[in-house]
Amino acid sequence: MKKDAKIKMFVVTAVFAVLAMLLILPSMTFAAEPKGEPIVIGYVGMVASPGTKPCMDIQTMAAEEINQAGGILGRPVVYKVMDTKGDTSLSVEAARKLIIEDKAAFVSVEGRSEICLAVQEASGVLFKEYPHILVFNGPMGSELTARIIDEAPKYNHCFRDWDPEPAHYAQQRYIFEEIYKKQLGVKKIAILWEDLAWTTSWRKGIPELNLPTWEKLLEDIGIEVVYSKGVKPRGTMFLPILQQIAAKKADLILFVSSWFTDTDAFAKQWADSAARNIYVSLYGGVAQTYKYWDMTGGKALGIQSSFTDLDTVPVTSKTIPLMKKAQARNIPMQIHVHIAYADMYHFKAAIEAAGGTKDIQKLIKGMEDAETIYSLGKMKYETQKIKPFYHSRRRVYPTNPWKTYPGYYYQLLVQFQENGKIAYLNASCPENEAYMSKFIDPKLVKTPAQLRGR
Repeated sequence: MKKDAKIKMFVVTAVFAVLAMLLILPSMTFAAEPKGEPIVIGYVGMVASPGTKPCMDIQTMAAEEINQAGGILGRPVVYKVMDTKGDTSLSVEAARKLIIEDKAAFVSVEGRSEICLAVQEASGVLFKEYPHILVFNGPMGSELTARIIDEAPKYNHCFRDWDPEPAHYAQQRYIFEEIYKKQLGVKKIAILWEDLAWTTSWRKGIPELNLPTWEKLLEDIGIEVVYSKGVKPRGTMFLPILQQIAAKKADLILFVSSWFTDTDAFAKQWADSAARNIYVSLYGGVAQTYKYWDMTGGKALGIQSSFTDLDTVPVTSKTIPLMKKAQARNIPMQIHVHIAYADMYHFKAAIEAAGGTKDIQKLIKGMEDAETIYSLGKMKYETQKIKPFYHSRRRVYPTNPWKTYPGYYYQLLVQFQENGKIAYLNASCPENEAYMSKFIDPKLVKTPAQLRGR
């Protein structure tokens, strides 16, 4: 009898469980599996690059998320990566394959202006027969968006998800005056420039927008430029340069670097050089992530940089959730990686606004009109037809590049301290300083010598 009772109890429990599920199911929503013609999105870049591969990885993750949520207008996303080995001619051929053979609706190109310009030219030739959207992931070269106006409408399908060189004057004036001069007490500065196209405007100035060279900007603020030199992105022997900088008695070395710059080798040589007690501030690249500490074997101690591996700073409601997912996949979150992820959802918003991908003019309009929130602020493309801001990601007012649009981009400056700990020192411009003040403490900054002594 005990056995029969147990069986009856099991049957009753199972029946109640089934009834409970039937009651719950109507209130649950399940994303239908996306079907129909795939939407092809591609990325052209160097798979071996520590700056480019994370962009591909994060977009792969975004494509998986979108498909799991039912796709775009019920259609699946097919994401394709084309490895170009960092070669310009291979990049052009890779883009041609995505556009002609794979019928890609969106093609992103890694952020070297020289490569983007070459791919853009091929894209302009193909556009009429093979309509598509071309997106430059992270380059600053003004020519990329200036030619959209100069050669209209040939390149109207092109967008830059970053901002051009003139958009960086507002933040730099603030950093030079408020952080370098007032906070750190810098009187003499040495500048190393990554010798690629994107730093040219800052070295020569932008007369058509009445913007000076950065050296002139520093001198106007009251900081003497005692050394200025262009260096190769990779493979530079920095020790002789650091010896010269030490002899000039600079207070700070500003390395205008990108994710292509060999800043890990620089840190190792700096830490053992005559300039090791001079402040170092890196402009960007792999130093924006925790991985930089390990890449330098701890030689980054004391180095300052912008930083976007923000796993403790909720810049927006999307920051921490994205960081957790990225860390689970071991994806370092440099600035352009955040933006590469944001691109995928901006594409989705544009397609939904256009009602699909068939009408390219509606798709271009969708790209222009969409405004999305991402992990570092708001994502919106500039629609004022002012060079070189048009079709670049919005950051500063095109009519006044010294003024930043509030809320479109938040950036923190940090210093690498003991055991790779990150000390949040300051915000990069006054427009976001008030919000960031809850996370930063300028008093935490230490000289390299103090940190080594501790």
